[in-house]
Amino acid sequence: MEKEIAKKVQEKIKSNKVFIGLNSTLRAYKNGEVSFVVYASNASEEILKELDGLETEKYKYDGDSDALSIACGKSFGVTVLGIKK
Repeated sequence: MEKEIAKKVQEKIKSNKVFIGLNSTLRAYKNGEVSFVVYASNASEEILKELDGLETEKYKYDGDSDALSIACGKSFGVTVLGIKK
């Protein structure tokens, strides 16, 4: 299951169908544009509380925010990303 999620995340990142960061993911969720959310294993309690309020599927990424940022091809830490519908 985890490998399937990682593969799907990689595909969406390559096709630029992601919202990177908590704020952009929350905005997109409110607009009905998010199919599911992925968060890094080292996400803070505050972030997890924010995500708990979302009525969508959420997946914990095996790696920390540095590993997720590498998967996204970003030079900054990525803790949360939303996958576009």
